[in-house]
Amino acid sequence: FPKTKLTQLHNNLGMQLVTAGPMGQWDNLALIYMKAISMARKCIYIQTPYFLPEESMKSALQAAALSGVDVRIMIPLYPDSKILKYSSLSYVKECLAADIKVLLYTERMLHAKCVIIDDEFVTTGSTNFDFRSLEHNFECNALIYSKSFCTKMKAIFLADSEQSCEEMTLEEWVKRPLSQRALESSSRLLGPVL
Repeated sequence: FPKTKLTQLHNNLGMQLVTAGPMGQWDNLALIYMKAISMARKCIYIQTPYFLPEESMKSALQAAALSGVDVRIMIPLYPDSKILKYSSLSYVKECLAADIKVLLYTERMLHAKCVIIDDEFVTTGSTNFDFRSLEHNFECNALIYSKSFCTKMKAIFLADSEQSCEEMTLEEWVKRPLSQRALESSSRLLGPVL
Protein backbone atom coordinates (compact mmCIF):
# COMPACT_ATOMS: atom_id res chain seq x y z
CA PHE A 1 0.00 0.00 0.00
CA PRO A 2 1.22 3.54 -0.55
CA LYS A 3 2.81 5.31 2.37
CA THR A 4 0.12 7.80 3.38
CA LYS A 5 -0.56 9.50 6.66
CA LEU A 6 -3.87 8.95 8.38
CA THR A 7 -5.30 12.44 8.81
CA GLN A 8 -7.33 13.02 11.96
CA LEU A 9 -9.70 15.93 11.40
CA HIS A 10 -11.35 18.08 14.06
CA ASN A 11 -14.63 16.16 13.77
CA ASN A 12 -12.87 12.86 14.48
CA LEU A 13 -13.05 11.67 10.88
CA GLY A 14 -9.95 9.79 9.76
CA MET A 15 -9.16 9.83 6.05
CA GLN A 16 -6.52 8.62 3.62
CA LEU A 17 -6.19 9.41 -0.07
CA VAL A 18 -4.95 6.48 -2.12
CA THR A 19 -3.93 6.58 -5.76
CA ALA A 20 -3.46 3.67 -8.12
CA GLY A 21 -2.34 3.24 -11.68
CA PRO A 22 -0.63 1.01 -14.20
CA MET A 23 2.84 2.34 -13.36
CA GLY A 24 2.75 1.34 -9.68
CA GLN A 25 4.19 -1.87 -8.29
CA TRP A 26 0.89 -2.84 -6.64
CA ASP A 27 -2.78 -2.63 -7.58
CA ASN A 28 -3.38 -0.46 -4.50
CA LEU A 29 -7.13 -0.09 -4.70
CA ALA A 30 -7.75 -3.71 -5.67
CA LEU A 31 -5.73 -4.79 -2.62
CA ILE A 32 -7.65 -2.39 -0.37
CA TYR A 33 -10.99 -3.67 -1.70
CA MET A 34 -9.93 -7.28 -1.16
CA LYS A 35 -8.74 -6.59 2.40
CA ALA A 36 -11.89 -4.64 3.30
CA ILE A 37 -14.20 -7.30 1.82
CA SER A 38 -12.38 -10.11 3.60
CA MET A 39 -12.63 -8.28 6.95
CA ALA A 40 -16.36 -7.49 6.69
CA ARG A 41 -18.50 -9.00 9.43
CA LYS A 42 -21.87 -7.26 8.97
CA CYS A 43 -22.35 -5.66 5.56
CA ILE A 44 -20.78 -4.78 2.23
CA TYR A 45 -22.68 -2.21 0.18
CA ILE A 46 -21.36 -1.35 -3.27
CA GLN A 47 -22.58 1.34 -5.68
CA THR A 48 -20.88 1.31 -9.06
CA PRO A 49 -21.73 2.22 -12.66
CA TYR A 50 -19.90 -0.88 -13.92
CA PHE A 51 -19.69 -4.19 -12.10
CA LEU A 52 -17.07 -6.37 -13.79
CA PRO A 53 -15.13 -7.97 -10.93
CA GLU A 54 -12.13 -10.12 -11.61
CA GLU A 55 -12.39 -13.69 -10.34
CA SER A 56 -10.79 -13.27 -6.90
CA MET A 57 -12.91 -10.19 -6.12
CA LYS A 58 -16.10 -11.99 -7.16
CA SER A 59 -15.14 -15.01 -5.03
CA ALA A 60 -14.43 -12.76 -2.03
CA LEU A 61 -17.90 -11.22 -2.32
CA GLN A 62 -19.50 -14.66 -2.67
CA ALA A 63 -17.57 -15.99 0.35
CA ALA A 64 -18.66 -13.00 2.43
CA ALA A 65 -22.33 -13.45 1.48
CA LEU A 66 -22.25 -17.20 2.06
CA SER A 67 -20.77 -16.62 5.53
CA GLY A 68 -23.70 -14.40 6.50
CA VAL A 69 -22.48 -10.90 5.57
CA ASP A 70 -25.20 -8.70 4.03
CA VAL A 71 -23.74 -8.05 0.55
CA ARG A 72 -25.59 -5.66 -1.76
CA ILE A 73 -24.52 -4.41 -5.17
CA MET A 74 -26.25 -1.46 -6.82
CA ILE A 75 -25.73 -0.99 -10.55
CA PRO A 76 -27.63 1.15 -13.06
CA LEU A 77 -30.42 -0.29 -15.17
CA TYR A 78 -29.62 2.44 -17.71
CA PRO A 79 -25.83 2.83 -17.91
CA ASP A 80 -24.08 4.97 -20.49
CA SER A 81 -22.81 1.94 -22.45
CA LYS A 82 -24.87 -1.01 -23.66
CA ILE A 83 -21.90 -3.36 -23.86
CA LEU A 84 -20.90 -2.49 -20.29
CA LYS A 85 -24.51 -2.96 -19.19
CA TYR A 86 -24.64 -6.50 -20.55
CA SER A 87 -21.14 -7.28 -19.26
CA SER A 88 -22.20 -6.19 -15.76
CA LEU A 89 -25.45 -8.14 -15.97
CA SER A 90 -23.53 -11.31 -16.85
CA TYR A 91 -22.42 -11.50 -13.18
CA VAL A 92 -25.91 -11.24 -11.70
CA LYS A 93 -26.74 -14.96 -11.60
CA GLU A 94 -23.48 -15.85 -9.84
CA CYS A 95 -24.16 -13.13 -7.27
CA LEU A 96 -27.78 -14.10 -6.66
CA ALA A 97 -26.83 -17.78 -6.29
CA ALA A 98 -24.54 -16.78 -3.39
CA ASP A 99 -27.25 -14.66 -1.68
CA ILE A 100 -25.76 -11.36 -2.82
CA LYS A 101 -28.54 -8.82 -3.29
CA VAL A 102 -28.45 -7.17 -6.73
CA LEU A 103 -30.20 -3.82 -7.01
CA LEU A 104 -30.87 -2.19 -10.37
CA TYR A 105 -31.00 1.60 -10.07
CA THR A 106 -33.92 2.63 -12.29
CA GLU A 107 -34.09 6.43 -12.22
CA ARG A 108 -31.15 7.50 -14.39
CA MET A 109 -27.49 6.71 -14.93
CA LEU A 110 -26.01 5.85 -11.53
CA HIS A 111 -22.50 7.25 -11.38
CA ALA A 112 -21.80 6.80 -7.65
CA LYS A 113 -18.66 4.83 -6.83
CA CYS A 114 -18.77 3.80 -3.21
CA VAL A 115 -17.95 0.78 -1.04
CA ILE A 116 -19.29 0.70 2.52
CA ILE A 117 -18.02 -1.95 4.93
CA ASP A 118 -19.68 -2.62 8.29
CA ASP A 119 -20.06 0.48 10.49
CA GLU A 120 -16.75 2.31 10.20
CA PHE A 121 -15.25 2.21 6.69
CA VAL A 122 -16.22 3.88 3.42
CA THR A 123 -14.23 4.36 0.25
CA THR A 124 -15.35 6.63 -2.55
CA GLY A 125 -13.64 8.30 -5.47
CA SER A 126 -13.01 7.68 -9.15
CA THR A 127 -12.73 3.88 -9.01
CA ASN A 128 -15.35 1.67 -10.64
CA PHE A 129 -15.72 -1.95 -9.52
CA ASP A 130 -14.23 -3.32 -12.74
CA PHE A 131 -11.07 -4.69 -14.29
CA ARG A 132 -9.98 -1.45 -15.94
CA SER A 133 -10.37 0.79 -12.88
CA LEU A 134 -8.72 -1.63 -10.48
CA GLU A 135 -5.85 -2.79 -12.68
CA HIS A 136 -5.19 -0.37 -15.55
CA ASN A 137 -6.53 3.16 -14.93
CA PHE A 138 -5.09 6.01 -12.92
CA GLU A 139 -7.55 6.36 -10.03
CA CYS A 140 -7.86 8.11 -6.67
CA ASN A 141 -10.08 7.17 -3.72
CA ALA A 142 -10.65 8.51 -0.25
CA LEU A 143 -10.64 5.92 2.54
CA ILE A 144 -12.81 7.25 5.34
CA TYR A 145 -12.77 5.78 8.85
CA SER A 146 -15.74 7.21 10.74
CA LYS A 147 -18.79 5.63 12.31
CA SER A 148 -20.92 8.76 11.85
CA PHE A 149 -19.91 9.20 8.20
CA CYS A 150 -20.48 5.50 7.54
CA THR A 151 -23.95 5.75 9.11
CA LYS A 152 -24.82 8.65 6.78
CA MET A 153 -23.54 6.82 3.70
CA LYS A 154 -25.45 3.66 4.63
CA ALA A 155 -28.63 5.73 5.04
CA ILE A 156 -28.16 7.17 1.53
CA PHE A 157 -27.52 3.70 0.09
CA LEU A 158 -30.60 2.23 1.80
CA ALA A 159 -32.77 5.17 0.72
CA ASP A 160 -31.63 4.69 -2.89
CA SER A 161 -32.36 0.96 -2.52
CA GLU A 162 -35.92 1.56 -1.35
CA GLN A 163 -36.86 4.54 -3.52
CA SER A 164 -34.97 4.06 -6.79
CA CYS A 165 -34.11 0.38 -7.23
CA GLU A 166 -35.55 -2.93 -8.32
CA GLU A 167 -34.14 -5.90 -6.43
CA MET A 168 -33.52 -8.90 -8.66
CA THR A 169 -34.38 -12.43 -7.57
CA LEU A 170 -32.86 -15.61 -8.91
CA GLU A 171 -36.32 -16.82 -9.95
CA GLU A 172 -36.90 -13.68 -12.04
CA TRP A 173 -33.39 -13.65 -13.42
CA VAL A 174 -33.45 -17.15 -14.88
CA LYS A 175 -36.59 -16.21 -16.84
CA ARG A 176 -34.92 -13.44 -18.82
CA PRO A 177 -35.00 -13.80 -22.62
CA LEU A 178 -32.48 -16.00 -24.40
CA SER A 179 -31.46 -13.00 -26.53
CA GLN A 180 -30.41 -11.11 -23.38
CA ARG A 181 -28.43 -14.09 -22.11
CA ALA A 182 -26.58 -14.25 -25.42
CA LEU A 183 -25.76 -10.53 -25.23
CA GLU A 184 -24.50 -10.92 -21.66
CA SER A 185 -22.30 -13.90 -22.52
CA SER A 186 -20.76 -12.28 -25.58
CA SER A 187 -20.23 -8.97 -23.77
CA ARG A 188 -18.56 -10.71 -20.83
CA LEU A 189 -15.83 -12.02 -23.11
CA LEU A 190 -14.79 -8.40 -23.60
CA GLY A 191 -14.92 -7.63 -19.85
CA PRO A 192 -11.15 -7.59 -19.24
CA VAL A 193 -10.60 -4.96 -21.93
CA LEU A 194 -13.65 -2.74 -21.36
